[in-house]
Amino acid sequence: MVSYWKASLSPAYNFFLSLLLLVGYEGLLFLTGNPSGERNLVDTWLTRLLSWASPYQWVVSLGIALLGLAYVYGVRKERGKLTEWVFFVMLVEAFAWAFLLYKLLPLLTHRFFRAPAQLSFLSAHFWEGIGHCMGAGFYEELFFRVLLVEGLLLLFTGLQPKKASAFHYIATWLLSAALFSAAHFLYESPSRYAFFYRGIFGLCLSGIYILRGFAIAAWAHALYDMLVLWLQ
Repeated sequence: MVSYWKASLSPAYNFFLSLLLLVGYEGLLFLTGNPSGERNLVDTWLTRLLSWASPYQWVVSLGIALLGLAYVYGVRKERGKLTEWVFFVMLVEAFAWAFLLYKLLPLLTHRFFRAPAQLSFLSAHFWEGIGHCMGAGFYEELFFRVLLVEGLLLLFTGLQPKKASAFHYIATWLLSAALFSAAHFLYESPSRYAFFYRGIFGLCLSGIYILRGFAIAAWAHALYDMLVLWLQ
């Protein structure tokens, strides 16, 4: 158990497991032709910012993958051997988190609001929808957890994250979840229920990221969206 915990937090395992989400996302949108024209929230920001690259938006994903590879083997200098069982157990753990969120989030939110059991803004096209789930898991966790959580920690600690206190982590945890929830209203009508629901979702994912790392948080997000797509 100790060896799995340590391995699952290593940059190499996190990079390659999360890379599957990115490849699945771009691959499924390519194979389906992306009939709805939709892309996930963060990817939409990037492709609009880099609109000159159209129709080669996949280049953004390729660039991110190459940067991740350079970070793992250039900056962090990972040299350990990877084993299949760690990837498998990480996926099982991510599914367990996703299933727990799928069951508990409606119960938590329904204590305060009357609303449908789940929120879903996924494509009506099944395989394209699966691709969007994978893309949301990768891109939204990359932005709202890796960049935003780590950025807020740097900001709150005066660029000294190793000196972060419990207060710094709690402030980062709450603010990152609020920003994650609010960002979705850039493309949809706001509602108190949706803000609260996504805020709780963001709190859970930020907690998973801080405790278990990027790949498990990203897969938990993607698998949660798939459960909504399949079961709702």
